Amino acid sequence: MSKDASKEQLRLMYLSGTVSIPPRLPDVAEIAFRSLGKKDVVVATQKISPKLIIKRTFFLSDVTAIFLPTSFDAVDLTDGEWLEGKTLVVRADANLDKEAVKGIVYVRENAQSILELQAGLTAAESAEYYPPLPEDRSVNHYDMDGGGLYGRLGNPGCGYY
Repeated sequence: MSKDASKEQLRLMYLSGTVSIPPRLPDVAEIAFRSLGKKDVVVATQKISPKLIIKRTFFLSDVTAIFLPTSFDAVDLTDGEWLEGKTLVVRADANLDKEAVKGIVYVRENAQSILELQAGLTAAESAEYYPPLPEDRSVNHYDMDGGGLYGRLGNPGCGYY
């Protein structure tokens, strides 16, 4: 087996079970390596529009690969630098708390994250926005015993209160 074939097979394994941040090509994020207490994290900042910025923070140990494209206008996953395994750890250590780079982060699907959203909204829009509350389905969707809000009140969509 050639060295290139084994690198490609390793990349397939690194990328399996991951999601890309940003989630759509050809978007890229500003990627920074930071210290958060005693843990190293990867911060991916995506400027969606002049009115919307999304920042996602992941533990470095949950990031399996980072792709740094040669061109940001026409991202081609075969034209750039892949950081995986030891190469990723070495680059993260070298760039810890330094300037951000542009690229795509591949993180485990079940990785813990912090999501920060900066949005330019009108006062009325911001008054109507609320983040997920502790009893929302997105928070307790693994509770198969009917706990949470609907377990106590019944499912309002079914007419049982």
